[in-house]
Amino acid sequence: METKISVSIICLNEAAIIDDCLQQAARVADEIVIVDSGSTDRTLQIAENHGAKIFHQDWLGYGKQKNFALTQCSNEWVLSLDADEVLTDELIEEIRGLVFDSDVVGYRVARKLLVGERFIRWGGYYPDYQLRLFRNSLGDFNEVAVHESVQLPANAKVLDLKEPLNHFSYDSLEQMDATFVKFAKLSTKKKNRFLNPPRAVFNFFYTFFYKYFLRLGFLHGATGLRLAWIHAKYSFLKYIYRM
Repeated sequence: METKISVSIICLNEAAIIDDCLQQAARVADEIVIVDSGSTDRTLQIAENHGAKIFHQDWLGYGKQKNFALTQCSNEWVLSLDADEVLTDELIEEIRGLVFDSDVVGYRVARKLLVGERFIRWGGYYPDYQLRLFRNSLGDFNEVAVHESVQLPANAKVLDLKEPLNHFSYDSLEQMDATFVKFAKLSTKKKNRFLNPPRAVFNFFYTFFYKYFLRLGFLHGATGLRLAWIHAKYSFLKYIYRM
């Protein structure tokens, strides 16, 4: 692989999970850029052990923080990862074998969500393609409160990679539920006067039906039921908090 890649990661107190992320990322990276917003655990020591370039930036919000990280990267191609995302061996080999054509602007990567050690396939959670590898000069992150994503020029050529990465996002369903409530509260930064309680109730039932039935969440049994409930509640709270 001749093209050099910068791996970009933002973090805060990620000592419990970042070692696996960095260990795999180092296998495709020419440089690893870490932007930390004030970790008090062993996060920075672990990053140093992997030879990462470490920068401090007080928290700006997800999109702005990741954009700051992009400005610290010295290569044209950037692989932007979250600290709880781990490249699989198969994905590493696929990235190493890429021929970076001049007309390709980015690559989307499928994510395998793991709650604890369980892979969540059904319910609309897989393949969950995300734009992760892209040209730094042409892409940046939008600045929405949560669920930020990469912006590229209109009609930019983006390809999908075949192999996934592992997303160790939550240790338990309880942690996932609490995180979604936090995300719902963050969405209050953008009020909407056209929202109303009936719409919030409709969204709750629609989201549950969509996740549990239409996207086959019921195939996960009790776990699928709980996941559909968590997403439905998030949809409901997001509307209520924004009124």
